[in-house]
Amino acid sequence: MENSIKKIFTLIILSNSFLTINAQKIENGEQNKASFFKKNIDYQVKAQFSIGGASPIGMPAEIRKIESYNPTLQLGIGANATKWLNDKHKFGIRVGLHVEGRGMKTQAKVKNYYTQIEDDTSAQTKGFFTGHVITEMDNAYVSMPVLLVWNTSTKWNLYGGFYFSVLIDKSFSGYIYDGVFREGSPIGEPTTFENTAKGLYDFSDYLSPFQFGSQLGVEYKLKNHFSLFFDVTMAHKQVFKKDFEAISFKMYNIYGNTGFAYNF
Repeated sequence: MENSIKKIFTLIILSNSFLTINAQKIENGEQNKASFFKKNIDYQVKAQFSIGGASPIGMPAEIRKIESYNPTLQLGIGANATKWLNDKHKFGIRVGLHVEGRGMKTQAKVKNYYTQIEDDTSAQTKGFFTGHVITEMDNAYVSMPVLLVWNTSTKWNLYGGFYFSVLIDKSFSGYIYDGVFREGSPIGEPTTFENTAKGLYDFSDYLSPFQFGSQLGVEYKLKNHFSLFFDVTMAHKQVFKKDFEAISFKMYNIYGNTGFAYNF
């Protein structure tokens, strides 16, 4: 009986010790988690204005002249978190979540420009056009950058890395005018557009729902938690889906972005 009591007493002591050790581990784990989000980490909110457009890499032979370009009003807002890798805050990893506008309006003179237009009944016809083209794009994306930050001085940061984007609002349309459209081939049946006649097109449904690319920028720290920034983003995936054929060349989102941020 005495031995049984001793065994039970020993088990109780061991159980209490085990529970105490685990409670300490849980508490330490929670403290470490809290420390991760408080120590050596900066948060910021930002607002930006963007200038750029969906552009081919190099000037295609079909486009003879860019007659006008309007970047339109493209705004963006977002939030970033930067986790510094040590107490000196020299290098860090930044992740963010941004909502960004991506748009433009262009007018171009073209020759044997392959495209697709639709008539009043929405019937679509592909062919080659020589004349003038108006293109309007107005898209919005939710983007997540993943960047390496280098704190070069008390005033300057450099950052670079990659971003991933999801299309949340889309519009890519325009029209041809003042020229000749030939159905099917450059020597196909001609249709002349003159005076106020237009051949409309809308490629919004052919836009790719995802984008990814690279980002490189610089940040200048002001007083009172504010900073100014400028960066460049270049997509590595074309704006249209892979099977899109109504434009003969690939187009990529290329933008310069500038604005201010408030740092917590």
